[in-house]
Amino acid sequence: MTVRAVDRLPDDVVGAMPLVAIPGYLIRRSQRVHNRLWAELVSGELTGPQYAVLSILGRVAEAEQQWVADLASLDKSSAADVVVRLIRKSWIVRARDPRDSRRYLLALTSAATLALPTITPQSAAVQDVLLAPVAVSRREAFEKDLAAVARLGECEPYVPREVEVPVLALTAPGHLIRCAQQVHTALWGEAVGGVLTGPQYAVLHVVAANPGINQRRLGELAALDKSTAADIIGRLVTKGWLDRERDPADGRGRILRLAEEAPDRLADMHPLVEQVQQRLLEVLPVERRNAFVRDLARVAFEGDPPAEAGRSPEPGSSEVLPYEVGE
Repeated sequence: MTVRAVDRLPDDVVGAMPLVAIPGYLIRRSQRVHNRLWAELVSGELTGPQYAVLSILGRVAEAEQQWVADLASLDKSSAADVVVRLIRKSWIVRARDPRDSRRYLLALTSAATLALPTITPQSAAVQDVLLAPVAVSRREAFEKDLAAVARLGECEPYVPREVEVPVLALTAPGHLIRCAQQVHTALWGEAVGGVLTGPQYAVLHVVAANPGINQRRLGELAALDKSTAADIIGRLVTKGWLDRERDPADGRGRILRLAEEAPDRLADMHPLVEQVQQRLLEVLPVERRNAFVRDLARVAFEGDPPAEAGRSPEPGSSEVLPYEVGE
């Protein structure tokens, strides 16, 4: 397959919307930041989804497994895996429901009850660091809008306070970011189908804007770890979206360009992607959408977003930003 030797692709191929201004990309990048902070600040091997289950069981003496999974925004397979891992760690116990043998009831163990007063402040510290780039005056509004984008609304009142184990609310920003990513993935599937995944689109967007980019550099710009980037690039090469060749400046590296027919195919994708972003944000009042995206960019880039991620119109300008249209 012939490599396209171009230094600059047309704007309709690169995309009218910068990657760093796309909410779905910013949500995924924010989740990576949260996961890294969690690994650094929370002791042991407890994950965010596991803590979400514990936070629910820290409020009720006993709860049905599916109800817990629904509140924790876990699908059936993920919930089963989380529950099994927590049982193995002796954090929870599980028993058949005497009223319905098809259901399981979950409860915290005494070990979890003793450990949560230490773990919960660590989890709270993760949320504090995660939100630190957002102005204090904006944090309440940002969290409220994030909950709306995550389609959770006010979920906390639905969890009764039967016991007093110290746990974070289900509206913790890290949890909301994970839920928002699930919403984006579902909307993406409806609009884009199986043509491309969100991360695959991010890779193509970066390559379109940077023809001949080194594969290692691409992973950083697309917010992908080395292993995931290599897997996605391999799939895109196989599907005929990318061409890959040895980097003359780095014998062990590879450089990437869009394959010959990919620019036209990618240009057709951009309107669908923008439609997904509009649907993601449609739950917010139009006047709040751009402020939300700017704050999300600050979280995603840990306080140092690229200029196009947090761009605001000049004072007195009549310019309309991307998420103020269509109303």
